[in-house]
Amino acid sequence: MMKEILTSTLTAVVITLAVIAGRKLIAGLNAFLTVQKAEAEERGNKAKAGAYQFAIAVLDSIAQTTVSKIETTQAAAVRKAVKAGEKEFTELTKLSDEAYQEIIRQLSPDVMAALEACVDDTEQLVRNKIEEVLPKVKAGYRQLEQPQELEITAE
Repeated sequence: MMKEILTSTLTAVVITLAVIAGRKLIAGLNAFLTVQKAEAEERGNKAKAGAYQFAIAVLDSIAQTTVSKIETTQAAAVRKAVKAGEKEFTELTKLSDEAYQEIIRQLSPDVMAALEACVDDTEQLVRNKIEEVLPKVKAGYRQLEQPQELEITAE
């Protein structure tokens, strides 16, 4: 009888210790998995941020080129015609829409995906980029139109 009580008690102690060890092992594994998940998310966020920065650089370049092209081929003439009352202001708005469509056509699906992953409204992002680039392009062309004075120095 004593042997049975001792065996039962030892069995209960071993089972209790096994349960405690199992719980600690599971808790440790969960902590490890949580750390691994956080590190993977951080790497993913860094990759996502890098892809977004690259996509913005591509968008900047395409917007600059597209706006410059439209400025030199159409916009300056349309602005003068609007100022003279020969054309409606909506003609300039149409040029903005044309620039938007041209930029979207030039952006690769990967670049668009990187932008869409980080920005809720990519259309507004592109339109804002057009508005950001336009004054710089216009200022550049104004400088080209103004006669430059050459500075001659005698040595």
